[in-house]
Amino acid sequence: MDLGVRDWCEKETEFSLLFGGPKMTKAIKEGSARHLELEKELIINEKVPVKSDEEVWALNFLNFIVGANQLMSKGRTRELKVVGFVEGIWMTGKIDEIRVLLTGSERYATLVETKTREQRKLPGEPQRRNGRLQMMCYKYLWDSLVDDKFPVEFFFDFFSLKPNYMLSSEIIENMAKSGIASETLNDLVCYFRSRCCKLPRANNSLILR
Repeated sequence: MDLGVRDWCEKETEFSLLFGGPKMTKAIKEGSARHLELEKELIINEKVPVKSDEEVWALNFLNFIVGANQLMSKGRTRELKVVGFVEGIWMTGKIDEIRVLLTGSERYATLVETKTREQRKLPGEPQRRNGRLQMMCYKYLWDSLVDDKFPVEFFFDFFSLKPNYMLSSEIIENMAKSGIASETLNDLVCYFRSRCCKLPRANNSLILR
């Protein structure tokens, strides 16, 4: 369930659950195209075949590690997917952009969310509130990962995943390109947690543009 949509209109959420999500509109297409343009400025995507849920999650973790490495080496990354356990539910989100900010001797991650508009004017307060909720959820997920609060055993159990699942040669090859010597999903998750602990916490000032 999209928490932002639920906050915006609970009846829309009800209809989505009963009859499916909203139809693709011109505004949605243009917004998706703009996000793809921004992503391509920093990221080169590569298609990797998957044949199981374990490999789907493996790519999610690998993409996070690659993005985190880019953040710390280049100072910026985009379209970074985060996951965590919040108030009894699993939550995922994709942060549009993250920048490294130096404040004196402190280093923070600045989270940025980009919203496209059909009209050339600022959104109303309900839409702004929706965006703020989204950003605060991202910060909570990000800081939880940095503080090593990812519940590994519960994660495997909840999603019915096999920790010792042997990943495909294509995924192992892509991990090797990032300096990751892993063969199983559990190995990759351990590396993911280790990488998260070395990241800076998110700045309290979140950017919604």
